[in-house]
Amino acid sequence: MSHLRQVGPERQNGEVVLRYGDCLQVTPPEGLGGWRVTEYPTDIIRLDGSAAAAPSHTFDAVAIGQGQISLAPAAPSPSAVAAFTIRVRVMRNNVQPPRS
Repeated sequence: MSHLRQVGPERQNGEVVLRYGDCLQVTPPEGLGGWRVTEYPTDIIRLDGSAAAAPSHTFDAVAIGQGQISLAPAAPSPSAVAAFTIRVRVMRNNVQPPRS
């Protein structure tokens, strides 16, 4: 069973723990033109959609491991942060389905 985890602007430089099969939605602070994906660990998560500028990006946990997601603002601004980064750790799903 997949779970949706959501990470907002308050988690900048934080860490999120996912289970194998979970879905992660990353929503950085509002920025002109959105945010583009510049880095993510392709061996443990898969990007749903495009890396092009968008208000948020969604990833699927496809393997056990850890890494970092980095997003950059599409339009430079003197008041905007240079990048939005979050560490990701994907763990094994230890939940067993009920026996019938």
